[in-house]
Amino acid sequence: MKVTFYGVRGSIPTPGKETARYGGNTPCVVLESLSGQKLILDAGTGLRLASEEFADYPEPINILLSHHHWDHLQGFPFFTPVFKPDTNITVYPGATIPEHDTAILDQMSKSYFPIKFHQLPSNITIKKTNFSLDTGVEIGDFTVQALTMNHPDGGSAYRILCDDKILVYATDNELSPPEQHNHHNFIDWVNFCNDADLLIHDAQYLDNEMDQKLGWGHSSISETLELAQQADVKLLALFSHDPLRTDDNLDDLTAKIIAKKLNYSFFFAKEGRSLTL
Repeated sequence: MKVTFYGVRGSIPTPGKETARYGGNTPCVVLESLSGQKLILDAGTGLRLASEEFADYPEPINILLSHHHWDHLQGFPFFTPVFKPDTNITVYPGATIPEHDTAILDQMSKSYFPIKFHQLPSNITIKKTNFSLDTGVEIGDFTVQALTMNHPDGGSAYRILCDDKILVYATDNELSPPEQHNHHNFIDWVNFCNDADLLIHDAQYLDNEMDQKLGWGHSSISETLELAQQADVKLLALFSHDPLRTDDNLDDLTAKIIAKKLNYSFFFAKEGRSLTL
């Protein structure tokens, strides 16, 4: 399974020279199986960059959304396949509270966007799906399970099996929320991420920032490192970088984490990076 990062930034796009190396686009990751089938994770502004990869893609396009906050949807109106009449696109909404399955299209309604979603020539289907922890849902070559994220308005983290590899995608997830009621605890997340070949997880904040950010629905870098340790993850991608986190900041943090001599590999996700599991 090939994994390509097109957007790795949390909350809002951050263009500029201080974020040019790691990237300023919001979340979008593309998976590709050995047979060439693809699955898009989230439709942040990075989705525009992924358009070229789908220019001649012969299969239906599947987009799996974690949730429906702006930074995970705003690339969709700029994804060039939506303007092609022979394109079939299926969008799987995240499990949000309240439900808003059509959010990705509603951003192109009223006065929000010059082209309305009903004017798009492509064939777009919103497919509400109850992903289960017990039995996976098959989307082409990908078998998908889900767990509700600890995040305002909810959302879905995904455990994806493809080509005998396991990838877990859990962006915008607070591992230690201030109120545990109706939230999954740390052990739940350890079990969900267990033995993943690649864990892509929210790591937006530093420890000294968490007191001011409790309940915002994001995790600290150190919490995510501990999750990967306890879950026996093989490779960790620290994801959803804070808008204020510069390239130099991320370089410094990388050096500090390397000094910890972890028993697994890690990296801060970088826009444009591809790897094969």
